[in-house]
Amino acid sequence: MHHLFLRRRLGASAVVIAILVLMTINSSSISWEHVYQSLRQIGGLSLALALCMAVAQYFCLALRFFSLLPKAYVSPLNICRIYSVGQFLNHVVLARAGDLYKILAVKKAANNREFSTAYVVSALIIERFLASLTLLMLVFLLMDWLTIKVTDIPVLDTAYQLMSGIVVVLLATAVLYLLQKRSTRLRRWLRELVKSFTTIMNLQRLSVSIGLSFLVWTFEVLSLKFLAAPLQIDFELGQGMLILLILNIGIAVPMTLANVGIYEAALVFGLGLWGVEPNKAIAVALCHHIIQIVALGVWVAAFNVLARYQGERETVG
Repeated sequence: MHHLFLRRRLGASAVVIAILVLMTINSSSISWEHVYQSLRQIGGLSLALALCMAVAQYFCLALRFFSLLPKAYVSPLNICRIYSVGQFLNHVVLARAGDLYKILAVKKAANNREFSTAYVVSALIIERFLASLTLLMLVFLLMDWLTIKVTDIPVLDTAYQLMSGIVVVLLATAVLYLLQKRSTRLRRWLRELVKSFTTIMNLQRLSVSIGLSFLVWTFEVLSLKFLAAPLQIDFELGQGMLILLILNIGIAVPMTLANVGIYEAALVFGLGLWGVEPNKAIAVALCHHIIQIVALGVWVAAFNVLARYQGERETVG
């Protein structure tokens, strides 16, 4: 069953990517020769600076995850390692497999039979909610709405999407309610989930998480700005936050392997709102996507080396 599901997702990924490739090939506004020239124009220094911003971004992300797990009884280094590996899996594997890895890995590392996976699930939910809320607040506060018409952003025309979201939440709630009536284990786990929410919802902890979220989004906008600057593309901090909002809406549901194609299409659309031509936007989007994965790879390697070194020291001691 698992292999059949994986084959279907890979098949869907291939179809989506093929459609996007055909659309770009047939588009008169896109020239791959000009995209290649734009990639060369970005240059090594800008790539290095953008990578530094992405590395700082993912360090703040790991710290944010740790800040929401005060009673996991797992070392900060191990929590950061688990988070980085999980995020890397989210970037390169389908169906948010990295989140499942985080839940199981933290449970195993906790080495406490009373520690519930519900605690990690609640931390992931709160983390995602606070990150989205912070981004929305930054867009609202920093964006100069006079420079753009909201109607020009179809992904933010939310009437239909909001209704669809409400229907999905209500259906999921109904299914959970019916399942927990039949399963004592599920009912106990849901009670633990509610309890873990109340444990994490601490004002100081939430303030730290929101502060780290602000740094995360700022570092990512700076990474984009470093990539765009050599192409004479400039945008303000608020405009960059709106581009990231569009990107995150675009990749909210993973449709392709590593979000290839969807990720770039969302960024190209966001940059296009400020008059960036498609060829340059594609070059920036490709570089940004690759740098995000490379930055995660840097932390995965670093945290694993540090964890191994720490383990060896404890063994010798």
